[in-house]
Amino acid sequence: MFRFLDQYILRQFLINLLIAVITWIIIFLVVDIIENISDFIDNGASVSQFAQYYLYYIPYIISLTLPVAVLLSVLFTMSMFANHNEVVAQLSSGISLYRILLPLFLMGLLISTGAGFFNEWVVPRANEMRFNLKRYEIKGHTPPSSKSRSNLFRQDTGNRRFAIKYYNGETQTAKGVSIQTFRGRNLVERIDASRMIWKEKHWLLKEGSVRRFKGQTEKLYQFTDSTIADIRLQPKDMLELQKKPEEMSYSELNYFIKEIRSVGGEVRKWLVERHLKIAMPFANFIVILLGAPLASRRRRGGMGVNFGISLLVSFTYFIIIRFGQVLGHQGKMDPLLGAWLGNLIFIVLGLYSLLSVRK
Repeated sequence: MFRFLDQYILRQFLINLLIAVITWIIIFLVVDIIENISDFIDNGASVSQFAQYYLYYIPYIISLTLPVAVLLSVLFTMSMFANHNEVVAQLSSGISLYRILLPLFLMGLLISTGAGFFNEWVVPRANEMRFNLKRYEIKGHTPPSSKSRSNLFRQDTGNRRFAIKYYNGETQTAKGVSIQTFRGRNLVERIDASRMIWKEKHWLLKEGSVRRFKGQTEKLYQFTDSTIADIRLQPKDMLELQKKPEEMSYSELNYFIKEIRSVGGEVRKWLVERHLKIAMPFANFIVILLGAPLASRRRRGGMGVNFGISLLVSFTYFIIIRFGQVLGHQGKMDPLLGAWLGNLIFIVLGLYSLLSVRK
């Protein structure tokens, strides 16, 4: 009997979830098309490019709206059972509410796990393809691997900084190079070179000078060719565009954080974004924990009330998520706590809802 009831509940839940996901996809696509259609037309985008762009957009929409769709689905499913007195009938037959809701909780864990893998492998790649399509094919920007850059500033290690007036990505040659090395806040060495060329996996400096500072003294050396073997920067680093967090997977963010730390940079913002990569998928389980007990009670207003509850809960949840994210970015809250603030609050509310509802 339990197996039949579990299948019955899950089948209705998954049907509602599919409808909710499709509905949110349509809403987001329509709103975005209305907002950006003139941009596509002005840039002469083809129908194929237009369709590709929004095809790549769908995974991000699913990732963003899945917790809301899950909440809507569980509220509609359980309220339908409650309004038809099916919950009361099961309770009267001796089945506890916890047992009735167990398949939904297990499905919530499964959805959260699946969403984590989906956000790690599918969403970043789709976002990268979407942004690249718009940057390079629709708007006609030159890809980083083939264009030149002016007035570059790069940090190599924690105490070494590069200033480059001009860099050619095709020839892998820099002009007007200044390399400054610091000890604390004090400048201890400055290398100026007319050119810097990538050759045999090293940067070769041409026609320059080295100035070393110690106290009030300065020593000057001239050179024709010079190689600094421990420079970490590579040609791709000179032209690489900084990816947005939604373009990076958890592993890419992790690597990026290590790179920033290795040069003494501030990683607080990126730590928050990395923790959010796990916190957001877990929200799918939390909304079931919160919504299922609430919807199992029969109440006036039916589906309309549940839809209103869903919007209120979702709106509140994303405000708290954003609030914690900002506090984490600003250093006023630990990055882990900032990313998980919304989940922690709603876990407490969900447990309270589950424990206080009639068994």
